[in-house]
Amino acid sequence: MIRFLVMLPILLVVGTLAGLYIAYGQVDPCRALAVEQARRSPGPTAIVEPLARMGTSQMSSTACVRGMLHSWRDRIVESML
Repeated sequence: MIRFLVMLPILLVVGTLAGLYIAYGQVDPCRALAVEQARRSPGPTAIVEPLARMGTSQMSSTACVRGMLHSWRDRIVESML
């Protein structure tokens, strides 16, 4: 039981990082947010992504994670409509 309680947080962190890497090709939350913003923009991703990276480079990791959660929430709401 104790082994499970120790391993669960580790597995959650590894799973989260693996999911970010699979979905965005990045583990850094600010770079992943830039990829997310570029994918959701109407312009070509190759042009928009460097601009989005410039915008997220000055953000803290916490702000980037918050931005990702807001973006995912917006996607869910849009898909329900």
